[in-house]
Amino acid sequence: MTYRNKPHFVIKKNLQKSKQTGKYFNDVVTPQVLADVCARITGCEKFTCMYADNDYEDEFLATGYNKGRMAVMQYRDTAYFISFSERDIGGRNSSVQSVPTAFNLFYSNPYPQKKLYYYFLNTQGNAGTDYQILMYRLMKTVGFEFLNAGTALPIAAFASIEDIIHARKANAGKNRSNNSTYITKSSTNQYDIYGKTYGANKYETSMMCYALSLLAQAGQRVTLYEVLEGDLAELPAASLDVLGRMGKVKVIPTDMQLEKQCFEINNSLRSPRYIYNLLGRLGPKRCALCGCEIPELIQGAHVWPVAEIKKAARLSPEEKLAHATDGDNGLWLCENHHKMFDEGLISIDRAGKVVYRKDLDSRHAAFIDGITPVKQLPGGLMTERFLYYLDIRNQLGC
Repeated sequence: MTYRNKPHFVIKKNLQKSKQTGKYFNDVVTPQVLADVCARITGCEKFTCMYADNDYEDEFLATGYNKGRMAVMQYRDTAYFISFSERDIGGRNSSVQSVPTAFNLFYSNPYPQKKLYYYFLNTQGNAGTDYQILMYRLMKTVGFEFLNAGTALPIAAFASIEDIIHARKANAGKNRSNNSTYITKSSTNQYDIYGKTYGANKYETSMMCYALSLLAQAGQRVTLYEVLEGDLAELPAASLDVLGRMGKVKVIPTDMQLEKQCFEINNSLRSPRYIYNLLGRLGPKRCALCGCEIPELIQGAHVWPVAEIKKAARLSPEEKLAHATDGDNGLWLCENHHKMFDEGLISIDRAGKVVYRKDLDSRHAAFIDGITPVKQLPGGLMTERFLYYLDIRNQLGC
């Protein structure tokens, strides 16, 4: 990079849809905006700027339109990557949908003296929702510095993977239907991410993976299960490349074909799609009968068992798989209660009441009673689909 005594910006003026919309990046990232950015980073108010066309390239920018809503400022021996917010805040990802791309470009660039920033344009809409704060904290965790967030937005980096899990849990409960990414533990040092990786969902999943990659300690393992639908793609190649460079996250694409293979082989299905659907319906792992929240001890318990689903001659293979991965066909249970449920020591009637097996030894019944404080499932769990599966289970005498 050329040593520059005066800050110099290079900005691709074309956005992805500039030709269709007639709106260009230099319409919003004006010299006045750049003067503020320059002053906040360098203390200098004077700068030079080049708004470049698509065919321009240098050691920081490739040919093409402006990816990452980004400007690169070169000053002395440092390159500053600055990503800008949208002006209009619409959907939950709209203000940060360019951020993973900006991070990919920054992280993949080999230049050693570089820094990463984010700048809020004069936005319309709410840029400070609980969900937005969660995303900003992920950004802070992976290295973004916020130039003009001020004191109104409490943006602090996450300190650990557990910190992210707790924050995600709190945020998820407020609007569970909007969630596309879930994080949980399956063993002491194993963290699992279940995420949709297509459309707008890929932005959230990418940021979660980057943050966990940087926070993972020695011995901790992280796996991303990509929940794919039909021909919809997995994470973008640039994101997968960055995750590969980070070397912390194992990526496993899971489509229905892979689920079908697992279903055909195993009678105890622990498929990524089933876990994803349970997380979507029930929220974070918590035993329905005792309240245990130790994720390593919590399992997804099928109401209509997989082995019995396979025996249903009237169903096609696709229908069987759909029932086996349906989030309504399950409960979170700790290992103890899951085993009791599968062995028929306890069952659940149509009213949601926990029932002990009639011939159960009184001593065993007393023990189960002591570790089962929840004797009645809450009404919210008793959906029509859940009752459908429960009726099948009880008719079969499972």
